[in-house]
Amino acid sequence: MTRELRALGFVLLLGFLAFGCATAKHAGEKVLYSVNPFATTDVLVLGVSQHGPYLLASLAGPMADLRFFAPATQACIQVLAPDTRVNYGKSGQFGRFRRDDQICDPIGIASLAAWRDTQPRRRGPPVPRATAYYHVAQQDPELIFLRGRFPLASRVFISGGYDIVAVLPNVAACAAVAEQGATSLEFRAAGPEAFRLLAGDQSCDVLGFALPLEVPTS
Repeated sequence: MTRELRALGFVLLLGFLAFGCATAKHAGEKVLYSVNPFATTDVLVLGVSQHGPYLLASLAGPMADLRFFAPATQACIQVLAPDTRVNYGKSGQFGRFRRDDQICDPIGIASLAAWRDTQPRRRGPPVPRATAYYHVAQQDPELIFLRGRFPLASRVFISGGYDIVAVLPNVAACAAVAEQGATSLEFRAAGPEAFRLLAGDQSCDVLGFALPLEVPTS
């Protein structure tokens, strides 16, 4: 009987150890996710569009769907081919995409609310504001790219806010804001939009931030 109880105790101990390992692994994955929303995993490239020197890629991951900016290099065009799976891992500021032996380092994020919600919350005013100074670097029928000073970008742990590109939808309200050259930038710690530019009675939601790239001259 004693031998049977010992055997039963040993089995239960193994079960607890296995549960503990699984729990620790899950906790580790959640911690990694909180720092980098895809952690290290395979993601599906849903679609890609090119805007001057930038690629805008939409990706579906196991815990989040995000849009990234990447340079329109041959390597990134091949890695981020639509309807393919690529590996996304933590590296640098925005992570790294890898497919086979090719890599592509994204240089911006176009899902600011989702990116904000994966970062540690910082204390401060509920809706902080700061003055943004910028000029139109490029635009196309879909997007406007403003290069300048956007100091509140650091609220979502994007560095380089004193020389960065803010991307806006090319609609009338945003075009009017883009013409100002200096407006109030507002950050919201919750809600569907993380950043907004305000100029008088005009307002424009910021789609994303990206590192500056030079626009080719024709």
